[in-house]
Amino acid sequence: MNGKSKPYAILVFGAPMSGKTTFAEQFSKKYHAPFLNIAELHEKHRITRKVATVLISEIAKCGQTIVVEGGLDTEKQRNEIKQLLSKSGYLPVLVWVQTDIVAIKHRMRHKHHDLATAKAELEKSYQRLEAPADNEQALVISGKHTFQTQCKNVLAGISSRKRSKR
Repeated sequence: MNGKSKPYAILVFGAPMSGKTTFAEQFSKKYHAPFLNIAELHEKHRITRKVATVLISEIAKCGQTIVVEGGLDTEKQRNEIKQLLSKSGYLPVLVWVQTDIVAIKHRMRHKHHDLATAKAELEKSYQRLEAPADNEQALVISGKHTFQTQCKNVLAGISSRKRSKR
């Protein structure tokens, strides 16, 4: 990294339809950061988690801030990616996107147009999802706020961590 400050790895997770992908894509676009959606790679291209981690390692060679979303539902999954990126010289930042259940159900209903399918997907996702442990120090943002507010909160959280480590 040639004496420069370490790049960030923004790791975005949360319940389905909470606004994770929307935030991650907008953050990536605003800061010209590579974006990798692990879950989408698996769903659309049948890429295994192992291959996804290889892709993340290769993208990490660019040495610039990157955004990763999907496949971060459990503490174990998040730690795996955090450790991989830490070894590559990154400062991982967990961003937990929270949205109330009523809004999530409404969004899922619009996505699926079928309440039964939406409920089944939601239940399956909630069974996998683990809230962050205290030691994970996740930044929490609302999936109902504007991107500007979300971004401001994430940047403020990163900045306050920098100050506290001095």
